Amino acid sequence: MTTRSSTAAPAPFGWCHWHKGPSGTAVMVDVVEQNSGPGAALYACAPCREQRGLTPVAEQAHEMAYRDYLIHTTDCGGCSRLGRCDVGGRLRDIYQKALDGAA
Repeated sequence: MTTRSSTAAPAPFGWCHWHKGPSGTAVMVDVVEQNSGPGAALYACAPCREQRGLTPVAEQAHEMAYRDYLIHTTDCGGCSRLGRCDVGGRLRDIYQKALDGAA
């Protein structure tokens, strides 16, 4: 009889756009924007990320800066639709600079 602790969970299925094959370690590394219609997300497995120096989107500077900005403005009483506190303003500036560098 198998128990819950003795059976391993199956690896998640993913697709690597670099080696063009299935992967259990694929994560999103880029987003392709289009003028009309939906954009596309590109995924890479761990070996392809290492070989090509690809950074997962969640670890890219503009994504981390945006996450910090959102967390702050959600919890800050001084930040609203009408304006930002000093910290919120600095976090927004950091996000904008990181976003400009990502383009």
